[in-house]
Amino acid sequence: MRQKVGIAIALAKQAKALLLDEPTSGLDPKASNEFAALLVKLSGMGVATLMATHDLFRAKETGTHIGIMRDGKLLDVMETASISYGALEQLYLTHMN
Repeated sequence: MRQKVGIAIALAKQAKALLLDEPTSGLDPKASNEFAALLVKLSGMGVATLMATHDLFRAKETGTHIGIMRDGKLLDVMETASISYGALEQLYLTHMN
């Protein structure tokens, strides 16, 4: 609920950037889907989003770029359009081993 309130406040203030840490954690699938649609809509309105998440599906669905980090180090960066979900998952698993 806190995440929803935080996002509502950012929208009310017409924030031009969102910093999100695991924003879909604890959301049911319907709410997670609605949240993803909102991020896509906000992106189209020029709102920048930086999101830390383990949800590769939502990251690819909502983002334009994905970075993979481990132990605080950025290991890889790619455009979401340039990689399939399967390839992204494999790349993530390779970096985590």
